[in-house]
Amino acid sequence: MNYIDGLRMDTNNLPNGMVFNARIKFMERVCEVLSNNELPKYHFPQIQLSEKEITAFMEQNIQLNEIEFQTMSAHLEKFDRNLGDFRSYLQTRFGYWATITQDFVASLVEEFPKQSFLELMAGNGYLSKGLRDLGVDTYCTDDLSWAKYNQTGNLKMTSIESLDALSALEKYGSHVDNVILAWSPDREDIDLKILKKIRQMNVNFLIIGEKYGATNSKEFWDAAELIDDPRIEKINQSYSHYDLVHDQLYLVK
Repeated sequence: MNYIDGLRMDTNNLPNGMVFNARIKFMERVCEVLSNNELPKYHFPQIQLSEKEITAFMEQNIQLNEIEFQTMSAHLEKFDRNLGDFRSYLQTRFGYWATITQDFVASLVEEFPKQSFLELMAGNGYLSKGLRDLGVDTYCTDDLSWAKYNQTGNLKMTSIESLDALSALEKYGSHVDNVILAWSPDREDIDLKILKKIRQMNVNFLIIGEKYGATNSKEFWDAAELIDDPRIEKINQSYSHYDLVHDQLYLVK
């Protein structure tokens, strides 16, 4: 039984669980398009249940006797907890870490028009795939040294040149307008080394991450100068915040 089937089983245990079908169908569609080597079209809605949804569902089932109500509450809690595993499922099953969608990439290209990109530590190349689909000159690089841990690098969306981040900067950094890095690991210091090297170059440094959170090292966030830029604010309107992780796009100096 896969993850989506498990969610459907959860709703089968709930009275009128079909009210959650639209949510599950959206999640299933995301998995389908990723399996088909495509990017999801639109940024994600909130996946886990809001307090308002939970309260409304409880009130709709207030007629249940005490034992039935307690059972329903337990099933609802389990369902909501399993919804919260969607990000982990996408990371493990597809190596899909940053929530790269077509509308996000389109906004990125609109705000940085006629510019070229170098993606570092690209994983399966979701971001480069989106850029290339829009005709943007993009170098996609990753030595895939961490691919053995999950599906990162095993389900390539586009051609990826085998280069570690610093070698990629050395080779292509002077040939592009923008260097972009998404979801650098939080226990590695490579991001700080990248930042120091980029500061010697005339190039924009864009990262997707969660400040002092799920991505990037503490040393990186301590050293990074985050630039307020209306272009970044506009692009982030198309970036998905669908759970407790609050990653976004940053322009870094």
